[in-house]
Parts: sequence; C-alpha cells; structure tokens
Amino acid sequence: MLLKIVSFIAAVILLFVVPADLPGESDVLIEYPDNISDVRIADEINGASGTRFYIQRPKSEKLTEVDATDFGLSETNDDNFNAFQDALDYCSQNPKTKLVIKEGTYYFRSNNSLRINNCKDLLIEGSGATFIFSSTGYKISVTNSDCVEIRNLNFDWNWEESPLASAVTIRNSDAENHTVDLEFRNAKNCTEDVKLTAITQCDPETYTFGAEFSSKENYLYQDTTRIKSVEKISDNTLRVVHNGCMDGFDDGETYILRHFVYDGTVFHLAGYSENITFDNVNIYASAGMAYICEGNCSHFQIINGFIGVNPRYKDERCVSLTADAIHIVNTDGCFNISGCDISGMGDDAINVHDGLGYVSAVNGNTLKLTASAMRLEVGDTLAFKNDKFENTDLTAKIVSVKDIDWITKEIVVEGLPEIVTMGWTAYSMECNSSNYVIRNNYFHENRARGLLLQSSNGLCENNRFYKTMAQAIKVVMDIEPTLWQEGTGVDNLIIRNNTFEKCNYSDWGTVIEIGTNIAGGSAETAVFTNIEITSNTFEDIPSRLLKANNVNGLVFSNNTVDIGDSIDKNKVQGKIYLSKYCDNVTYSDNTFINSGFLREKEIVQTETASVWAQVNSQF
Repeated sequence: MLLKIVSFIAAVILLFVVPADLPGESDVLIEYPDNISDVRIADEINGASGTRFYIQRPKSEKLTEVDATDFGLSETNDDNFNAFQDALDYCSQNPKTKLVIKEGTYYFRSNNSLRINNCKDLLIEGSGATFIFSSTGYKISVTNSDCVEIRNLNFDWNWEESPLASAVTIRNSDAENHTVDLEFRNAKNCTEDVKLTAITQCDPETYTFGAEFSSKENYLYQDTTRIKSVEKISDNTLRVVHNGCMDGFDDGETYILRHFVYDGTVFHLAGYSENITFDNVNIYASAGMAYICEGNCSHFQIINGFIGVNPRYKDERCVSLTADAIHIVNTDGCFNISGCDISGMGDDAINVHDGLGYVSAVNGNTLKLTASAMRLEVGDTLAFKNDKFENTDLTAKIVSVKDIDWITKEIVVEGLPEIVTMGWTAYSMECNSSNYVIRNNYFHENRARGLLLQSSNGLCENNRFYKTMAQAIKVVMDIEPTLWQEGTGVDNLIIRNNTFEKCNYSDWGTVIEIGTNIAGGSAETAVFTNIEITSNTFEDIPSRLLKANNVNGLVFSNNTVDIGDSIDKNKVQGKIYLSKYCDNVTYSDNTFINSGFLREKEIVQTETASVWAQVNSQF
C-alpha cells in the first residue's frame, strides 16, 4: 500500500515538474573490413549500441622470419639495447617481417628508448622471453607504424639493483617530535639513501594497496621539505624526521612505500600508429606505467595480458607498477582491452580521456590556457564549453602555441568569438578517444580507481572488479587547476554484466561514481548523457553503491546487490545518491539480497524533486 501511495504522489509531481529533454542517441560508428591486405587478418570488435570496428593483425605465415640473435641479442649481454634496436631498425626497413626472440632472459640498461618506428606488417614473437629493464623513461616506443603485433613477451624490472617499492610497518610514531620509524618487511631495501617518494596505507594481511575503511597516504616527492632526515637505526628500520606530514600514521599500520612514481613506461604508443596489438604480453613491473597510448593512435588492443606482481616473487614484492596500468589520452579511439588480469599498481587500472584547457585569460585573439595534457598544434581547431561547461558551437583555429610553464600555454587563434572569456574551457577537435570495448578482464587490489571512463561510446562488460582501493568505475570531468584537466564529456556508455566485490575498499567515495570535479566544485549542467548500468552484481559493499551528478539519461536496472556480512553495515551502504544536475533516470527491477535495514523506497536518495518523482513512479 505504501509503495502505491508513493507512486501516486510521484506521478502528481511529474505533472508539475517537467524533466529535461532526454538526449538523443549519438551516431554509431560502423566500419567495414574492406581492402584488407592478403598479409593481414582483421579482428572484429563489437561495442556499445551496435558500434563495430576492426583491428588488423599480420598473418604469421605470410611474413619473412628473422631471428633476433642474428643481430646480437643474447642472455649473456650486460645490455641488449643496441642489439635489439638493430633488429627493430631492420624491421622498419623490411616490411612483412616476423622477428623471433628465443626464450630466455635479456637485460636492458640503456637510458634510451627502443624505437619501433615506421614499421608495417610486423610480428614480434616473444616465445615467452623476459626483458628486464634497469633504467627509467619510455622503454619501447611505437610510432608512425601500421599493423604491428607483439606477443608472448614478458617485462620485468631489475629489483636487485633498485627496488620499486617496499612494504613497511609503522613503529614509534611521535606526532610531538614529527618522527616515525619505518620497519621494512624486506631488510635488503632498508638503506638511508632509499627514495621516499610516496607512501600509502595497505592491507596488513595481503600487503596490497588499501586498508579497510582507511586510505592514509602522502606523496612525499611533491614537497621536498616534507622529509627532514633519515637515519638507519637497525638492519630493517629507518627513523624518519618529517614536517608533520606523517603525524596521522599510527603504530602497527602497514604501508607501501614507493621509491618511484611517474618515472617510466614500458610501452609508449603514439605518432598516428594504427592496428597495433599486444597479445599475451605480461608486465610484472615498471617504474611508472605499463602503457601510454596517445598521439592520435587508433585501432589498438591489449588482449590476454597480465599486469601484476611476478608470481615468482609474490612474497617479496608489493607492487607491479608505480603508477597507472593503461593511460589513454588524445587518441583517435577504436580500442579493445579484453581478457587481461590487472593488479598491484600505484594508481588507476585504466584511464581513458582527452585533455582540455581551462581559459584563465583572454586578450584579443590570445588565450591563456591551463592545460597539462591537451593536444595543441598549429592548424588544429579548438571547440569551447561555456562557464557552465555546456557545449557551444563556437570554434577557432590555432595560429601559434607558446609554453609559459609546464601547465600554462599561450595560444593565438584565428577568429576567436568575442563571447569566449575567462572560466570557459577549450578542447581539440583533432582527437577523440571514443569507441572502445573493455571486456572479460579482472581488475583488483590496486591503489585508486579501477576504470576512469571519460570518453564516449564505451562498452564495459563481463569484467570482475575486486577490492579496488577507491571507485571501481568513475565517469568524470576532472579539473584540478594546478595538476590535471581531463575529460570532455561522455555520451553512450554501457556498464553491464560485471561483478563488483569489496570495491571502494578504503571508502574514497562510492563503488561507481558519475560527476564533475571543477576545482572542488561541480559543473552546472549535464555533461554526461545516456549512461546505462545494467545486469551487474555488487557484493560486499562498504559504502554507497552509486553517486551520480551532471547526467541526463541514466539507467540503473536489473542489478543484483548484496551488501554482505564481512563489512559492518552503516546507513549508506548499498544506497544510490542522485545529485542536483541529474535528469531522466530509470531505476527498475533491481534485486537487493541480505540488505538488512534497506527498504526499497529508501535505496535511492536525491535532492531533486523531478528525479525523486521519476524514480518513485517506477516502484
């Protein structure tokens, strides 16, 4: 009876409060496999709402085989950089090559980057070999290449020479004197000159990122005054004098102390490269990321891969990568990440976005932009969002670009509309990291978020998310003026048939979050449209299940929610919160198991009468 009364009241409200127009569906990309060379095959990738694209791979049997040992690659070399670069140069000059690496372990010590440049129809067969790097920076760059596949190859870091991170336990924390003792799990890493770069609380049983309901950390390298002195007081303990930044660390807590953060990347994909495949590539460690994909690359895939701590050293090592696993920015989209196991990173599993710039000043046709990761090239066309972050039809062409500092750019444009002013944002129309599939992966036990999905036409399905420290999925336009500016808005994102277990373990926010962060505030409009969250399973939820804002056209249906018994229940666990700038919400046919105090009418909380009416009229 109560639900019927609520539905009646909601229906009456809807008569007087008119929801915003539901956004129309965007155009769907449909490619056709035309004119494929006889030395290639094409993988068909089917994505959101009928999206279809193809990623071409070389046919092994159609290629000329060469052996990397013929160029001097050897397990006995102290540094294999020159030998392997000679092999890659040969491949650049000889298309349709299959480069075979014999199984073994090969060391690389050069500070330079291996270059796969201007290669076409190249297959690199790793045969289970392992490359071990000892230096930071980009290790392998793929540029200006078409139809390259790298498969059956492993990558690791030389931990014996320079550990990436250490597990430590807090002892003798003294807030009055700003001192703390760090007791190292592995005494070999305990040296007075070890780098104290970032420290993050971890699970005391598994030594993986994130403690239950707690996420203490400090990025020490961001301020060189934070560490005053370091003294080795025993074989496995350092005494650290600091500026108070670790006063909140308590005795007995365990932490992962990273010695590197953003210091390197295994693969850098750029230079308009297309049709690039990484198949069964295992990355056990990096002094930064596993993959950075940028520079208008497109039609690339990472499949059947493993990014995580080398199983042989599970009891000795506490991280795989010290930063993100896969960072995709300013590409031309059409990518596939499927069948991968990704864990143990010091930051997000996958971050997909295009860069934007915050207009801090306007003088005639000159713009000053705050833009840390934005494509800005002469001849490109800029598009603009107003100070409410609404799309406009206004554009201008770039005439010149000048760097003021690492984050501030002075841009001269042709035909700048007079209405453009400080507080607006600009983005490049020359890149679009949309049209993608993230399917059948396992994301688990990493710092920060699972997926940051900030581009359109995405399909995220049949994945397992386990014990992510923060949100399992975050859809965001994120502007931190002095740090980063990411995300130009999202339309048509489908999140379905996934399993979420113990996600947002450290309670950073919610299991799934949709919204904007504009210098700590919110945009005043819907920058996200047509988001579907359907047929997923949520288990052991320590926080709210979903928080959404700035979205027009949100479907949350046919999901199964089990708060679980392993985490103490509280008043918000498993609930959904819809904030001010939400509209056209569909909430239906969701099943709540073992939810205790939850009653159906209280599961969805909202501060907007229209959304309250929309949701309650569906009960």
